[in-house]
Amino acid sequence: MVDPTYLAVLIALLVVLVSSILLFKKFFGAKADTVLLIGLSDSGKTQMFSKLINSKSTVITYTSLSENIYEGLLTPSNEPLRLIDFPGAERMRKQLSEKWLSKERGSLKQIVAVIDSSSINKRARDVAELLYDTLLESNKKVPMLVACNKQDVGLAKAPHVISTLLEKEFSLINQSRAASLQSTDGSNARAVTLTNPDMAFEWSKLPVKVDFVKCCALEKDADDEETNLIGVREAIGI
Repeated sequence: MVDPTYLAVLIALLVVLVSSILLFKKFFGAKADTVLLIGLSDSGKTQMFSKLINSKSTVITYTSLSENIYEGLLTPSNEPLRLIDFPGAERMRKQLSEKWLSKERGSLKQIVAVIDSSSINKRARDVAELLYDTLLESNKKVPMLVACNKQDVGLAKAPHVISTLLEKEFSLINQSRAASLQSTDGSNARAVTLTNPDMAFEWSKLPVKVDFVKCCALEKDADDEETNLIGVREAIGI
């Protein structure tokens, strides 16, 4: 007769083993086939989503609280990609974090952060906080493409200018969050910041690749990279 204590220990070990296998498959075994579009409202995400699906489409966009999903994108080697246009409303941030940056993170091939290049000076902090939280909550494991949209507008800033501006904002966020945490419970501030808050933030200090590309979701000129989505298409591999 088997000792009940031994049997209980054996069952517990089996449960732990099965759970570990399932978790491993969930986070590391899932095929990374999803391109996630994020951005503030009015950044041009939905227009870009539609043009990536069909360059000849003309779309009237509106604020939505539900995802747009397209399953039919193909890479040059005929590998399927899923394209997700996630709502820009701030009230949806929790769902973005809990679903795509946590539970479904293993399915993400790339995050495309769409930015309105013409209003970046006025919305720099809001844009920076969205990108900062996205990188932090995805555990810095998913490559990010910052699509500097609306390059056809006269006041649009170039990608290198936007990159520098966001680096400065990220440094400020690092410092403010570290200071806030230390003032409340004295915890290790580096646990809730992207990089060392005692040093100026630089994209190169992240363990994940972040690229910037100029674009225009309206695709006004097929031969001018500033007024089309060639750079975005190349970056996501379609």
